[in-house]
Amino acid sequence: MTDPHPAAWRTAPDAAPGVGFGGSGGPAEVSFGDQVDELRTHSLEWLRDARVEAVREQRRWRMRELAIVRVLDERDAIDDSLAAADGVSVREVRAAVETARARESLPRVAAVAADGALSDGQLTAVTRLADVDSDAEWAERAPHCAPAELQRAVRARTVPTVDESRRRHAARAVWGRFDEREGAWHGGFVLPDLEGSAVMAVLEARAEQMRPAKGDAWAPLRVRLADALVESVTGHGPERPPARAHVLVHVPVTGPAEVHGVPIAHERLEQLLANASLEVEVVDGDGATVAMLPTTTLIPTRVMRAVRTHDVHCRWPGCTRTTGLEIHHLVPRSWGGTDDPNNLVVVCAPHHRQLVPHGRWALNGAPRRVGALRLVPADALLGRLGPDRSPRGAAQARGPSG
Repeated sequence: MTDPHPAAWRTAPDAAPGVGFGGSGGPAEVSFGDQVDELRTHSLEWLRDARVEAVREQRRWRMRELAIVRVLDERDAIDDSLAAADGVSVREVRAAVETARARESLPRVAAVAADGALSDGQLTAVTRLADVDSDAEWAERAPHCAPAELQRAVRARTVPTVDESRRRHAARAVWGRFDEREGAWHGGFVLPDLEGSAVMAVLEARAEQMRPAKGDAWAPLRVRLADALVESVTGHGPERPPARAHVLVHVPVTGPAEVHGVPIAHERLEQLLANASLEVEVVDGDGATVAMLPTTTLIPTRVMRAVRTHDVHCRWPGCTRTTGLEIHHLVPRSWGGTDDPNNLVVVCAPHHRQLVPHGRWALNGAPRRVGALRLVPADALLGRLGPDRSPRGAAQARGPSG
């Protein structure tokens, strides 16, 4: 006996709701258990084909919904109240409206979506990527891209400004409250791009060290992350190798640099490069890897060692911290500074973010003279630089150091 084709399960867009599923009644008239029992009579091949068709049909209905949303939008008859009615977030409602508006100007993408070849996540992202000129190109590419890949391409369209980077940093917070009924603390944290990635990298590395005893099951990751957090703060727990963060910053040929897929400001990247180990991957015009260069640093190791040896502690006035120190350019490279030792000092990470080019302050003066560095507003330093932002005065660099 030949199985019926799964297309028999299709519900046409103009059919009355409730018609389909291979029976005389709709889903409301047939219990889930009855549907499962009926499906058990079909072959594996039929079920696989039926699932593919069901997904396509679901996507076709989504396109019909977006078309309705577009007309309602034209009539000013759609608002955030739909979120409660549909059981979704306000953000999802607004995204649907924006997607519906964009579809009219993207006929090729719309046609592919109407055929059920794009998921909701793919469609939402591609309508933010495509325009009239690239409509055909994205209609061909999008069905083969994961939603996360498309969303990352969307984020790469906008380079974060230094003000946005400062806002991320200013929003950092940790909170907690004690629930007396449960006898447990509830809390969370907000950390900026790099710091958040570093914290999670350490916790995840420590969680991976928490192997169960032979024969026991692994504890859920969320439980191990909680244990890792407690161990990291209290120092209590089994002796383990120290977990260190290895945060990868991806710097593409075009678009902003990213930390774990989150774009960062150019000014923040400049500060990171001074202290980073560089793993350079050379790519061609299509993004294919041509060569991998040996790991190196932007500033020669001997120069960094000399600066660290001389400064010993953070050079921010009044700060005596001796750990977690980073190399800082008094005059940033992007303002004309170089890697000459006379343009370099060490500062702690929290103060580094407050200094140029990312922060609003600058250290100005002769870095090798005791007490000669002064904290000045960033604009004051810019006022001492020429029109091309080339350095002058005591902080002037004398060219690359060997």
